[in-house]
Amino acid sequence: MNPFGLTVRWGRLLAILSGVVFSLALAGCGSAQDAMDEEFGGMPAMTPAAQLELRVDSLMNENRKLRDQIEAITSENRRLTAKSAELETKVTELTATAQAPPPAPAVVPRSTRVPTDATGYEAALAQFNSKNYTAAIDQFQALLNNGTAGSRADNCNYWLGESYYGMRKYSEALQSFKSVLEYKRSSKIPYAYMMIGNCEALLGNKEAAKEAYTRAANDFPASPVAAKAQAKLARLK
Repeated sequence: MNPFGLTVRWGRLLAILSGVVFSLALAGCGSAQDAMDEEFGGMPAMTPAAQLELRVDSLMNENRKLRDQIEAITSENRRLTAKSAELETKVTELTATAQAPPPAPAVVPRSTRVPTDATGYEAALAQFNSKNYTAAIDQFQALLNNGTAGSRADNCNYWLGESYYGMRKYSEALQSFKSVLEYKRSSKIPYAYMMIGNCEALLGNKEAAKEAYTRAANDFPASPVAAKAQAKLARLK
């Protein structure tokens, strides 16, 4: 290559670069790349088709981001819906349990009721025979209250009356003797009428006493108390 020609070309290039730098210094704006583009003719402009393709790609990327967000929101909504349904089910179950009526107590058939507490009855009767009337009352009443008097419930009521009578509590005794009359087949009924007559007489109810003695004498003539009832009636006339 001709050294003179090479020197000339380098000189021209340096002159051009110096001009670019000088232009930037004068303008105070723009970039070195803008100056180079202006000096050497610049880069080719983007075609409308390329611009459209770039815009389409940008919109597609944005669309994918939106779809991802929608899927995330939908998934969270399904999770919350399932949790809400679970909580509603638990609330319903708790409400139903709280409002449910208590179970009905078991009904014990008459054939399987607790039998008579014979030992307790004999113990209470022993207290009466010993004139421990308060203890006798407590024990006879307990047999009636807890259902263990059984077939001797009429007897318990009768001896309750006798115990109150022994304590001179005639009104209480009268009520116990009247309770015996509720047991239609009780062997204690004629004795109860006799004692009702005694209580009424001591309480000053002469007519009621006469009525009770009459029932004891006339309704149960074979009873051991029939003769005593007739004697009581004779005294009251």
